[in-house]
Amino acid sequence: MALPKLALGRHRLSADEYRRLRASQDGVCGICERENWRGSEAVPLFIDHDHLCCPDHRRACGRCVRGLLCSACNGWLGELELWDRLPGLDDGGRWERAALGYLARAGCRLDAQRREGLAVRHRQRTAKWDQPCRCRLCASPDR
Repeated sequence: MALPKLALGRHRLSADEYRRLRASQDGVCGICERENWRGSEAVPLFIDHDHLCCPDHRRACGRCVRGLLCSACNGWLGELELWDRLPGLDDGGRWERAALGYLARAGCRLDAQRREGLAVRHRQRTAKWDQPCRCRLCASPDR
């Protein structure tokens, strides 16, 4: 399995640091504890970092790396960090409890202040886009 060189550089991790992090998670996602698959092929796990730490979302400092996630959990975690609820995820709350445990182990607590900080960062980033963002956060009239 080829290591994600662009992602390693963007998160300031060496290949050895990535391998150690992956080994510390037994080679599985930090939330759902599954491998990351694309079709029938195993692919590298996504590098997750705290988006409130670094001012440039394209380049993390490396100290804010929280762990490695599969593609599904990486996307859902972004939603969970911005919203109090996850529409369409009906598993009796198992995934959300696992995600909150993952964040707690990384020293991140989800609260209104954190969510607002993430929303501000998102709006700053998308303000530079040619087309307006149409995500739930930007489309929501109460935000």
